[in-house]
Amino acid sequence: MQTSKENEKTQKKILNTPITKISGILMFIGAVQWFLVILLAEGLHPSYNSAIHYVSSLGVGKTALFYNTSVILLGLTTIVGTYLMQGSHSSRAFTLLLVITGLATIGVGIFPENVRPLHGIVTPIALIFGGLSAIWSYRIQTSPLRYIAVLLGAGSIFAGVLFNSYLGLPRESLDTFLGLGKGTMERLVIYPILLWIVVFGSSLTERASGHPQSFGG
Repeated sequence: MQTSKENEKTQKKILNTPITKISGILMFIGAVQWFLVILLAEGLHPSYNSAIHYVSSLGVGKTALFYNTSVILLGLTTIVGTYLMQGSHSSRAFTLLLVITGLATIGVGIFPENVRPLHGIVTPIALIFGGLSAIWSYRIQTSPLRYIAVLLGAGSIFAGVLFNSYLGLPRESLDTFLGLGKGTMERLVIYPILLWIVVFGSSLTERASGHPQSFGG
């Protein structure tokens, strides 16, 4: 039976392996590439207005293949990254939350906006579990990242509650809530999760580079 000191030594050894760094790199790349693709697709999509249109509208029409492939890649990097970093922590709940997030994200790419009702099922799952993943990461990070993660996750879920007011609106609807169009509000749900993945992925590469003290139990 291992003592607490032996457990700590084992944990640090795992955190310093190249696998952990690969996990962080994958998650970082997955999030950043999707964000850049969103920006590029917004410019290429005819008459697209980010304040009015849903992000998923980029998955239909001229930018469909480009955008949907990027979404699927985000989901894949999330799942593979989660699998690779299992040895870095003991939270099965966190692993499950991230895997569900990744699977639902892949679903968003496979079932774009014009594929109903499947798109309307996988999208909220990806967003809700993404926010919960950020909040749950509090248990496996230390200050100040753990607090930033909670703020980002809680902010995303809160914005998601407000976003319910827009559900069912036509694609071209100009209706606003709190002065914000549905496209802007949806981004307030998505971007905090995306930012958390970038920060979390970066922290994994730092731990693997010899800074295990940044990792909590």
